[in-house]
Amino acid sequence: MEDGARGHKGFAKHYRQLNEMEHPPWPAQSPDLNLIEALWLDIELELGEGWGQIGDIPALEAALQTVWQGIPGDRLEGLIHSMPQRLQAVIDAEGGPTAY
Repeated sequence: MEDGARGHKGFAKHYRQLNEMEHPPWPAQSPDLNLIEALWLDIELELGEGWGQIGDIPALEAALQTVWQGIPGDRLEGLIHSMPQRLQAVIDAEGGPTAY
C-alpha cells in the first residue's frame, strides 16, 4: 500500500514506472486501508497478554513467529472481505478517520 511514506516514493515508484503499473491513489497515512495494521494490533494484544516482558531479540523473534503462525485463517479472510466496507468508509469520511 502506498500512502506517501518516503519508502514508497523512491524505488517503488521507479519500479511501477518501469513496468507501466498503475495504482489507486491511497489517502495519506491510512491505517483503515492497511490490513496489516489490524494484524499488528492482534499481535500486540497477544504479546502483551501472553508473553510478558521479552528481554532479547531472539526471544522476540520466536514469540512473533508463534503468534503469527497462530493467526486463524478465518481472521485473514475476514479482513480481506472487509476491504469493500473499509474503502466505502474512507470514501464516506472523505479520507478522514473511520470506525476501522
